[in-house]
Amino acid sequence: MQSLRHQRVRELIKRESGDLLRSHLPLESFGLVSVHEVFVSGDLKHAKVLLGHVGKVEQRSKAEGYLQQHRGTLQQEMSHRVQLKYSPLVRFTFDDSIAMGNNVLDIIEEIEQSGDLET
Repeated sequence: MQSLRHQRVRELIKRESGDLLRSHLPLESFGLVSVHEVFVSGDLKHAKVLLGHVGKVEQRSKAEGYLQQHRGTLQQEMSHRVQLKYSPLVRFTFDDSIAMGNNVLDIIEEIEQSGDLET
């Protein structure tokens, strides 16, 4: 079970990451990038931010490139926004679980429509 401090830091990083991405990744150029979940290490020195994307494949790859290229700037801005003794090292990663879930649902729907599924 996580401590209250751990949960509060996780929620703070989630909120500030969303604001940071909204200001750096305009919708027209990068599509809709949203924060799904944040995982924080036990010592609060590392954070993994899982991102979701709605838009074209080119926009997602462009957003991934932007996040990789401007990692230092984003980290610096995050350290100014999140006032802790040690600013967590933030890593942005795209989460494909929703897309994979949609693929599974599409496959199930195709099977149901073709009549191959016996209930």
